[in-house]
Amino acid sequence: MSEKKDETFEMLFSMKDKMDRFFATSETESGSYCLKPGSQWSLAVDLFDCGDEYQITIDLPGVDKGEVDLTVAADKLVIKGRREEGFEVPDNAEVICLERGHGRFERVIILPDPVDADQVKATFRNGVLKVRAVKKIVPAGKKNIVIE
Repeated sequence: MSEKKDETFEMLFSMKDKMDRFFATSETESGSYCLKPGSQWSLAVDLFDCGDEYQITIDLPGVDKGEVDLTVAADKLVIKGRREEGFEVPDNAEVICLERGHGRFERVIILPDPVDADQVKATFRNGVLKVRAVKKIVPAGKKNIVIE
């Protein structure tokens, strides 16, 4: 992959993360940033190009393995799931700040190149989903072209 392509993806991922944080947060009177009620929480993702495969790590703290759905199609990896609420609001209490996201989530990761869906492997341990996706080899075929 070219250096320019790397820089473009890095810039796009950075911009998306900044926009996700901007739209999911609001400043409270105390000056801290908290999730807006009903906002969808964003998954932290690391994506590495390892030559013949991509390695993706997704933080899913507090999510049960059975609540995660992972699909792949061509150059898209889709992670969906749900994290149950991990809190109870005490009687007569006012919520000041909720920073830990909960509820449904979905993240679509566009990979720079297509992957072989039959060779995608995933493990889930201690709230961390690790995915290894082998790049699809596109045969460089030879074809005679008829000149008209």
